[in-house]
Amino acid sequence: MSIGQTLAAARREAGLSVDDVSAKTRLRATVIRAIENDDFSLCGGDFYARAHLRTLAGIVGADAGALVAEYDAAHGDPDELPVATQVFETEATGRAITRRTERRAPNWGAAAAAMVLVVVIIVAAVQLLGNGGGSGNTPVAQGTTSQSTAPTSPTPSTQATSEPTQTTPPAVTTPPSSAVAEAGVHVVLDITAAKCWVLASASNGSVIFQGVLNPGDSKTFDDPHKVSLRLGNAPATHLVVNNVDIGTPSSKSNVVDLSFGPGDPTQAQG
Repeated sequence: MSIGQTLAAARREAGLSVDDVSAKTRLRATVIRAIENDDFSLCGGDFYARAHLRTLAGIVGADAGALVAEYDAAHGDPDELPVATQVFETEATGRAITRRTERRAPNWGAAAAAMVLVVVIIVAAVQLLGNGGGSGNTPVAQGTTSQSTAPTSPTPSTQATSEPTQTTPPAVTTPPSSAVAEAGVHVVLDITAAKCWVLASASNGSVIFQGVLNPGDSKTFDDPHKVSLRLGNAPATHLVVNNVDIGTPSSKSNVVDLSFGPGDPTQAQG
């Protein structure tokens, strides 16, 4: 079977319509139908055709590597083959970085809960100490009054002795704002010097955005747990993650995969 026939058969076997796949991948239904008919003219070039094949294969359960290899043999431009290889190698590296990032991400929620518990214990201890000091001084004042032979007016010193001692509780220190993790992930991507192909995915694997951005364009991506990015021209980008300016991502090639979770992205990346 051809590439398009393989994808169409896998889609039908998965019980998905073309519109279902379009909703999951954010690709237009006309592009998907054209690919299933082995027409790649709407993809915008070999680089994007390979990316579409891998995206569709991941949704319908087909072998992405075999489809891309078949495409390269039939349609690929030999000059672009090294770039495609970098994309595949970078994807595996990106998964490993994501797993390490998720393991190393600090549990700010547990830290904040522990701080609140410490504050509650301090306040309770101060209240108990204050109540105990007042009840301990009262019997002493009553015993001193009963020993006098005649009722007398209490002197200023006696009044001072009979009044319970007031203990001023120490100031309660609130947990620092840095101990409370911000909810979700907020990524701002700016395109600076040249065009860049971008693929943004949510924590559930769905595609948030896919396409080419021009210099001066800006995109914002949000997710409660994780945002993953694949950048086709990383040196032409600038990133702000969770209000932290991390600038242009470092990479050994133009193509790079990145993943971000909640909290400080510089600490999460180790």
